[in-house]
Amino acid sequence: MIRYHTIWVILCQIVMCLSIFIIACGQLVDKQENISSYYFPLDSFPAEGMVYTYRNVGDPEGKPEIWRHVPKGEGLLESTNFNLIYDVNSQGTEPDTILVQRQYDRMASNGVITDSLILYSTDTTRTVRPFPVHIISPNRFPFVPVDSSNIWLTHLEWWQPEDSLHVVLQRRRIFMGHTTWEHKGQSYPAVKFRTDDTFETERDGWSETSWTGEEIYALNIGLVYYKRNISLELKVEFELEDRN
Repeated sequence: MIRYHTIWVILCQIVMCLSIFIIACGQLVDKQENISSYYFPLDSFPAEGMVYTYRNVGDPEGKPEIWRHVPKGEGLLESTNFNLIYDVNSQGTEPDTILVQRQYDRMASNGVITDSLILYSTDTTRTVRPFPVHIISPNRFPFVPVDSSNIWLTHLEWWQPEDSLHVVLQRRRIFMGHTTWEHKGQSYPAVKFRTDDTFETERDGWSETSWTGEEIYALNIGLVYYKRNISLELKVEFELEDRN
């Protein structure tokens, strides 16, 4: 889950769409176990798709994270991320939605592969400009992760249209075993991943930032929780609130 306007906004909003310390890792899966049922269950989605709304855990007054997942054929999924924009002069009205990113994922035999990713830049006039992301390594979610010695790499590169900033993101997902997710009084079987991110920018020279994080995927639901430990002062944390 990725959004890009200024450097700090980029850092704060790197999604879904992508922990210093993982507590209670849980029992690792058998080496032959397939965990594909913990990813988004696109076969059960209606033709118009489903909307997942994530609440901002770290800032209850902050905007939610909204994704619409639409099946596009056998094993194909379109995921679109939106921002909510409120007009301060129109109290009580529904907020506008602004495109942030759109990606196309494919269910391969060994996991989920991202085939295409488009980001959207919005200026002060709310003009939206799309720009493509170069996918160097497309791995998103493993179906047979084996154990924590295996790394599932997502490697992306793009240039921001408003300032030509060169950005490179590497996200390494590491399987940490089974857990449970508690939601509205119910407990759901889930799996947990640690994420290790490297974020590089280049204009007159390269600068690099790295951080850790955590993702939880619930059985027959998909991504239900994620956290990014950007710094001691800044953490990004979202949890699924509703889907419809």
